[in-house]
Amino acid sequence: MHTRRTVVGGLGVALLTGIAGCGALSSPDPTVVETEIDGGIDALFGETDVFVVVQNDGAAGDVEVTLELLDGEGTVLLDETQTTNMEADERKRVTFSVDVPEGTEEAEATARAA
Repeated sequence: MHTRRTVVGGLGVALLTGIAGCGALSSPDPTVVETEIDGGIDALFGETDVFVVVQNDGAAGDVEVTLELLDGEGTVLLDETQTTNMEADERKRVTFSVDVPEGTEEAEATARAA
């Protein structure tokens, strides 16, 4: 037979376990939705601004946004990362001001919880 103390103690453990599980879900869930090069792809030479739009479908927190500039063979010529704080369900534009290496043909951006 269960006593009141065992039931209350068991509920406390169940609540703590539930709260701990929710903590794992409360991190940012960022996705890059757009990458835009100031002046278009033809402007990929010299000092250029690259705009990366990130959508956070998770909780508030820090997000790392990484920009890679690649040559025609997929070799990374430039790799730059910025950390930004995002609110839950926020869409944010992150600006990278980069000196584009010669031979750059493509820009790729990714985002992840920091």
